[in-house]
Amino acid sequence: MKRLILVCAAVGSFITAKAATDDSVFCRRIDAQVALTPGTPASYTVSGELCATEDELSTGGTVQLLIHGAAYNHTYWDFGTVNGIQYSYARDVAAHGFPTFALDLIGAGNSSHPPSNQVTNEVTAYVAHQIVQGLRSGSVNGSPLGLRVPFSKVIIVGHSLGSVTVWQEAINYGDVDGVIITGAAHAVTTQFLTAGALYPAVNDPKSVNSGLDKGYLTTMPGTRARLYLSSPDVDPAVIAADESKKDVVPGPDLVSGLPVVTSNATLAINVPVLDIVGSDDFTTCGLSSQGVIFDCSSGTKVATQDAPYYSPAARFHACVIPGSGHSVNLAVNHRLEAADAVAWSIAFVGQGSSKSFMPLPAPWFSP
Repeated sequence: MKRLILVCAAVGSFITAKAATDDSVFCRRIDAQVALTPGTPASYTVSGELCATEDELSTGGTVQLLIHGAAYNHTYWDFGTVNGIQYSYARDVAAHGFPTFALDLIGAGNSSHPPSNQVTNEVTAYVAHQIVQGLRSGSVNGSPLGLRVPFSKVIIVGHSLGSVTVWQEAINYGDVDGVIITGAAHAVTTQFLTAGALYPAVNDPKSVNSGLDKGYLTTMPGTRARLYLSSPDVDPAVIAADESKKDVVPGPDLVSGLPVVTSNATLAINVPVLDIVGSDDFTTCGLSSQGVIFDCSSGTKVATQDAPYYSPAARFHACVIPGSGHSVNLAVNHRLEAADAVAWSIAFVGQGSSKSFMPLPAPWFSP
């Protein structure tokens, strides 16, 4: 079976420092009502941040729906400025023609926090599905003119556990035009599974007065640098900021999502798929729970190992961000991820009817 391997942005990036602070990109909060399961009332609120240019919201082009990982929220995708550097996948991608909607998953951020035993991977996938439908219908749009402009295409993008939600959404509902997986592949390392770095959020100084039940988990203080980041490809100030911004995750979501990682359920995905991982990803790269080494030394290696889990319709591609840890958006060279994602999105999904984008260099893929 012949597959294309994306020529990733290993050296340099067309996304400049200006892109993330481009004044033409604005971000705003949007709330939506969702149900946890089909046939039940939409009595829960999810919140998200939509970043776009005015033109992108008036022409109904392609939008990226961004799903964060465990113990993060939407700010993973729009982290802010640290030591004069803007860390924002959401703004970088919007500046290059793809508006983004970064969702706070149910049980995280500004979204509702139901009892943790009600939040499984199937539930988060169903919530994401409702947002996909809202983006397509125009009910989740945020047009500065107050218009209800539907997006013509939706690319769903995940990070870590959010990537498992993305897989499940694409498998169950088949309503997206492209899938981008980050911080995940069909392997999970034994070092992560035995790290023991999660504990009840109510035991954590940050969440002790949150009122959450004990099924909500967070990372133990001081563990995120090892779990999610990789020196020297990280600013120490980002490590501190990541610790201060940490969120919670419903334990049942994590437990129910893990079996999906090593299953072949993703064979059902019939739209293009891109996987982006850091070469030093603590959760993915190394000795896996299947007893084999998952090699993250290059996009070609990742693609070769993960391709059997996808059908030919997925036209599977992979990119590796050299030196990065698990949370690629927080690496020093984080803009390589956005560059890879934009190039792939243009090549394999398209920008719909949107006309506002910066030009790309030569094609990024080869036979």
